[in-house]
Amino acid sequence: MTILVNNTSTSSGSHTWLFLTQQLRQEVGASGSGPLTCQNQTGESKRLADWINAAWMEVQQIHADWDWLRKSFSFTTVAQQPNYIATTSVGLTDFANWKKNSFRAYTTSQNYADEMIMPWIDYEEYRNLYQYGNMRTTYNRPVTFSIGPLKDIWLGAIPDGTGYTIVGDYYSAPSQFVNDTDTPPAAFPDRFWKLIVFKAMMLYATYEENQSLYAAASIDYNRMLSRMEYDELPPIGYGASLA
Repeated sequence: MTILVNNTSTSSGSHTWLFLTQQLRQEVGASGSGPLTCQNQTGESKRLADWINAAWMEVQQIHADWDWLRKSFSFTTVAQQPNYIATTSVGLTDFANWKKNSFRAYTTSQNYADEMIMPWIDYEEYRNLYQYGNMRTTYNRPVTFSIGPLKDIWLGAIPDGTGYTIVGDYYSAPSQFVNDTDTPPAAFPDRFWKLIVFKAMMLYATYEENQSLYAAASIDYNRMLSRMEYDELPPIGYGASLA
């Protein structure tokens, strides 16, 4: 048996926490109606809203490098400062991890004219190159970077007195729905919104010990997840030839 979620046409911003919760109630045939809000609920309505939230959190965390979690950043270096923290130095409030092959640097006053790609190097290699001996106090244009144990950015060489701008991409952290009108981020592919409902149906079925509902929801969930993984993950690369 394949479950078909209501296909009512909705715009990209219509798949709110409340809408998804209402869809979940409809699909599992839970008693009652609505809900009219996800706020301050009790009993079955609270469980439905919580299952949508839990499902949304799980979908976000299946892969750390979903394309729709990818965002851009930019910051200006400080003279003689080697490391930069995502929150305080870069100003990111939703940071999860860096996309290492996306970093670039240019002299701020040149406005991209001398922009260069910055390769990533392992942190131990970075320490041996730029945090050792006289290199600790040798300042120049940054040409490479590493990520420290606390996920802070370490630049090499350590910036000199000239201001540089570092640009690149990062992956945002999973977030919960809080308000009735909260939706997945704009970059989330609208055609995959049912994935959240399918996962919530599996959570509902587990609670109700409804094996047939779980099996049916799981089939649709896995089918749609495969399509989203094909569309929304970085392409698989190939290493150098062994011969």
